[in-house]
Amino acid sequence: MKTFTAIALIATMMPLPSLAAARVSSNSNCPSSDAISLRLLGLLAAGGPESASVRVRIEGESMRIEVSTPGEESRQRTAPATGDCDSLAEMAAFIIAAWLDAMPVGSVRTPGVPPREVRYKPKPGRRADPFDESEPLTFSTRTLLGGGAFGLGDGLGASAGLAAMIGMPNLIENVGWMLEGSMSLSRQMTVGLGTAHIRRPTFALLATFELYRKRWLVRAQVGPALGYLQVHGTGYYANESDTSVMWGADVGLSLVRPWKRHEMWLRLDAIAWPQGRSILSQQGPASPNITVPLPSLEVRSVLGFSFGIL
Repeated sequence: MKTFTAIALIATMMPLPSLAAARVSSNSNCPSSDAISLRLLGLLAAGGPESASVRVRIEGESMRIEVSTPGEESRQRTAPATGDCDSLAEMAAFIIAAWLDAMPVGSVRTPGVPPREVRYKPKPGRRADPFDESEPLTFSTRTLLGGGAFGLGDGLGASAGLAAMIGMPNLIENVGWMLEGSMSLSRQMTVGLGTAHIRRPTFALLATFELYRKRWLVRAQVGPALGYLQVHGTGYYANESDTSVMWGADVGLSLVRPWKRHEMWLRLDAIAWPQGRSILSQQGPASPNITVPLPSLEVRSVLGFSFGIL
């Protein structure tokens, strides 16, 4: 009995393997690195060699897998990122296991997996550090072109307009850029004895940040905005139209649904115009002039669709 107790105590003190020995990283929660590692435990002894390094990157509707082992060429394969998170993790694990010689390549039964690609490593200029686990940044030139309709609200009330955009959402890992141009319907406000008609075409250069990725994406954007303010009046004795350029700041949050290489999105953003502009009505020498400031903040809700063109 004492011998059995001692054996049980030793067994409880031994650490249980939880994840694959091969280092697996993923830029997404679908599939996550833990999900891939757990599936590797069922395909490889101890989850693969400790010297192996695996990088899984979700880029739009594609999943890119790269396997590196010391002394061998780095292997890379791109597969369609279709299906749920479990099927993506299983596909990635099968591909990784085949590369690590856990099974013949011909026994992998993952549909739609293209032939493997071999990427040769450049000869390093200095000796590699075996303890350096840092990974190079991934770049993607996937380009989206799209547009949408928006509703606008500010101190003048509600309005509507159209917007067009172009951008690279994953230029460096989950960080990208977007250039957007938009214009709302003409706005009106009463100033003195007449009416001022206002247009403000707006251009924004935004940095985008992917905060969450599964079947839906959450993407934040922030950047400067440029407004080209156009004002003319009706009902005055003499109309003096004017134009003005003003700077602002745009910040927003988008809910994105990828579809193949394209995206459908709903965005809520706010544009602040800290410079401020006012409409002036000259009443004549007997009456004081009337000045009415324009709203310094507007909120938009945009619904749009973007096409993957590159």
